[in-house]
Amino acid sequence: MPVSASRALAVKPRILVCDESTAALDVSIQAQILNLFMELKRDLDLTYIFVSHDLGMIENFCDRIAVMYLGRIVELAETEALFANPHHPYTRALLKEIPSLEPRKRVFTAIKGEMPSPLNPPSGCHFHPRCPMAKPICSSEVPSLSATDAMRLSACHFASDLQTKVLSHAG
Repeated sequence: MPVSASRALAVKPRILVCDESTAALDVSIQAQILNLFMELKRDLDLTYIFVSHDLGMIENFCDRIAVMYLGRIVELAETEALFANPHHPYTRALLKEIPSLEPRKRVFTAIKGEMPSPLNPPSGCHFHPRCPMAKPICSSEVPSLSATDAMRLSACHFASDLQTKVLSHAG
């Protein structure tokens, strides 16, 4: 076990924050680290907060996900529900680009537009300059993080429009 993990566990925490804990690691090492996390969760009754860009790991390891854009939570949901039917355009765009093992051809496309500066974010919804659903309200009003169903929150003026549009991992 890495020294930093041992030091963190020495104080018997109930919650452990793991910031990009498997980034830039070989796949076999990633698997070993995730197996260790699962053992520690079971043995020590730990709760983890993962900060990660690895959506595959997140999907297979986490119970709930908070998706952030420019420092704001734009969607919070149980993992299975979020991956099956995202209620925020940014979440939808991220999930459409997850690589798939499906044998069909896919064209990967980046989210349109340039990412704004976090030091000088756009007014209203921070995602509106890149959002395919943006309307005038998006540039002037910050959407509140509101319940879109019993177990989900979304910060989009048009989240209800996305609730019925189911997303397939294959795009």
